[in-house]
Amino acid sequence: MTSEILGGLLRANVLAAIAVVLVALLRRPVRRAFGARVAYGLWVLPLLASAAALIPQPAAEALPFVGEAAGAAGRAMAAAAATDRGDGVVLSLWLAGVAASAAWTWRLQRRFVDSLGRLEPVAGTPRVWRAASAGAGPAVVGAIRPRIVTPSDFETRFDAAEREVILAHEAAHLRTGDAWVNALLATLTCLCWFNPLVHWGARALRVDQELACDAAVVARFPQARRLYGALLLKTQLGTQPLPVGCHWLGAQHPLKERIVMLKSPLPARSRKRLGLAVVATLAALCAGAAWATGATRTQIGDPDWVQRPTPEDVKAFYPARAVAEKVEGRVVLDCRVTGAGRLEGCAVAMEDPAAYGFGEAALEMAERFQMTTRSRSGAPTAGADVRIPILFRLPQAG
Repeated sequence: MTSEILGGLLRANVLAAIAVVLVALLRRPVRRAFGARVAYGLWVLPLLASAAALIPQPAAEALPFVGEAAGAAGRAMAAAAATDRGDGVVLSLWLAGVAASAAWTWRLQRRFVDSLGRLEPVAGTPRVWRAASAGAGPAVVGAIRPRIVTPSDFETRFDAAEREVILAHEAAHLRTGDAWVNALLATLTCLCWFNPLVHWGARALRVDQELACDAAVVARFPQARRLYGALLLKTQLGTQPLPVGCHWLGAQHPLKERIVMLKSPLPARSRKRLGLAVVATLAALCAGAAWATGATRTQIGDPDWVQRPTPEDVKAFYPARAVAEKVEGRVVLDCRVTGAGRLEGCAVAMEDPAAYGFGEAALEMAERFQMTTRSRSGAPTAGADVRIPILFRLPQAG
């Protein structure tokens, strides 16, 4: 069970990483062709890929490249956790990393919220609250009940036109559910703390998120491009990270990229619809490919062997060093069964002890195994997987 959890986790991370690379290649061309909102929508691809990889299905052939990448990840995990105790160690390390990442994320969120001071609702503007501090916000804070928070000097620092533009930007975050997106993003980065591409993707997603909201404001106020750009330059850069929420101008925001985007013409509605159709198609293909790699193969638990290695075979393949030092061993092989009942694609799942060559000897003996075309329960064996324990025992003296 533990190995299945670890294998699924690693497979989902590999496929999410592949999808992040794909989005990294497409996001700027898609933004130029179809607009910032469509480019932001590309980030559904890694989420669908990782989720689809965890959905089991009957045995199927995966796409060659994606399937090989996921298979390599599974083999790496098996090698890293060659025993049940190894599985437990790896799982404990992952859980410790999740806990540490969650604690750090909570600390950053708490620090930002504490910096706001006491919040007071602003009369006449639903879901807008005023902070006691002048150096925090504007921002959308929280996920369960997200709200727009403005600094204490919001009315004096910005004129009416500037305030309208800022609030329109934050309202766009609320309208499109970006606070919920960022809460999910924070959760996923904690679960995938060991995956650098997930962390890079999280930062890039939030950049595209801000660009999408900028585009929404420009579409609503087409004559305010110059004002909007000047406002970005005027606003104090936020220095405190906000994991669950949307900062108007955080420290990681690409100020230059946002200002350049303001000069770009907005795509026509028909072009945006075409872009959304392209993203939907890519999402379907990505999810389908990931789902194929998550195929579960039949595991034979009761093989009916026609041929197995004899004691003479074990003696012939017994590692010479182990014989000299009188060391016995145990190996577990994971193999696929051919249509003729032979074994192929064997890999060492466990080897104990590991320094005497018992794994290599077991792989050489794999060709001596053959089973019937159906297991004892009547299930077909062709294309299924089988796990084979092999014991290396020295002959007893006299």
